[in-house]
Amino acid sequence: MGQRLVPLTMIAATIALAVAAFTTGLIVDHPTRWQAVVPLAVLGGIAPMIYAVNIRVVPAFSRRQWRNPRLVQTQVILMIAGAWLVYAGRIAGNDPMITLGSFAALASGICFMANIASLFRQEAKSVAPPMPAANAGQKQVDRVAIVFTRISSLFLLTGLTIGVVLRFWEPDRGRWDLVWAHAMLAGFMLSMASGICYHVLSRWTGRPWGSIWPLRLHLIGTLIGMPAMLIALAFDFERLFYLAGPLQAAAIVLFLSTILPFLLKMPGVVRPAMLIAALCLLVGVVLGSWFAIDPAIGARLRLTHAGINLFGFTGMLISGVGYYLVPRFAGHPLRWPRLAWVQATLLAGGVLIGSAALAFRAYGHPNSAVILIAHGMIASAFLLLGVLFAGAFFGHPVTAATTSTVQLQPAGSRGRPIPG
Repeated sequence: MGQRLVPLTMIAATIALAVAAFTTGLIVDHPTRWQAVVPLAVLGGIAPMIYAVNIRVVPAFSRRQWRNPRLVQTQVILMIAGAWLVYAGRIAGNDPMITLGSFAALASGICFMANIASLFRQEAKSVAPPMPAANAGQKQVDRVAIVFTRISSLFLLTGLTIGVVLRFWEPDRGRWDLVWAHAMLAGFMLSMASGICYHVLSRWTGRPWGSIWPLRLHLIGTLIGMPAMLIALAFDFERLFYLAGPLQAAAIVLFLSTILPFLLKMPGVVRPAMLIAALCLLVGVVLGSWFAIDPAIGARLRLTHAGINLFGFTGMLISGVGYYLVPRFAGHPLRWPRLAWVQATLLAGGVLIGSAALAFRAYGHPNSAVILIAHGMIASAFLLLGVLFAGAFFGHPVTAATTSTVQLQPAGSRGRPIPG
């Protein structure tokens, strides 16, 4: 697979998120730039970060190896290239560039599904993967997690296909831009995050799961609520949206309440980052449910809602998961651990100020300078996150011993854990 694919992918994702955040700070004077922000954040930031984590973690949990490393590399390159082509095309008003980028992203999603399918067609190795032993009941939880991982790939392909179709077809009804955004964020990203959380939280913290039923209800709510929400947005089925929105919101709240006890046991800066991410997701869910009841509020606060989800929930989640996983991927601790607290504080502060400023803007107070400063803080936080990742990966000698396995041992487990 190569020692540099995962670190370079993660660093590239932080750069894309930084550029997307800074561009958001300029939307007061250039409102159309928001159409460039979302694809760059989702395709250039979130998707590559998920790819990077999956490249290292999925083989460890499945006890299998990627069959075609070059196809995995192609998957990453196509997504990153597609994201920047769409972004540049949106900024420049170049339709062929947007179309080319959309096709590149779709090709990446197809490669992703092909890689996952070929991985699981192999027989699992009998040797146990290098991770903490599962608690009682974890096998049932893993089955739920695998379903979330599989449906996330379907939502990814759905969103990317919609992105290509909209280049050639202009619908006369529905909010297809929101269909794309919800398929990619609430569908792909959140389902993948749910699957990963259910796989790892018990193993990372040593805390056993309680009942399996909350996880199953979360899965059922997602399987029903998410497709129903996409259909409602696509065809302006208002009554269906009134049903699907609260159902999806209830599923997410159930997910948050289930994982909260585990988040409270996470070490160091990982804990506040993950808790703030969960809080941002909750706020986003509340706003989304409010929009279902009062569409006029949704029209006003759409940017606030999107910013909280893009930079608050996903940004803090990427930071928290990154601070746990990157030292274990690299085989070394963070080189500047105190800067991790600075980065998390800078990101949280920027999201809070930026979201408030965008809300005030919706009610007639432009606050151009405040919006720019806040999103400059967010952009700086993502760049700092990339520096911290680079320091862990490239600030120490790289050896086969530190890159051959994924060490996911929690504090207090056998062997000496790598501090996060």
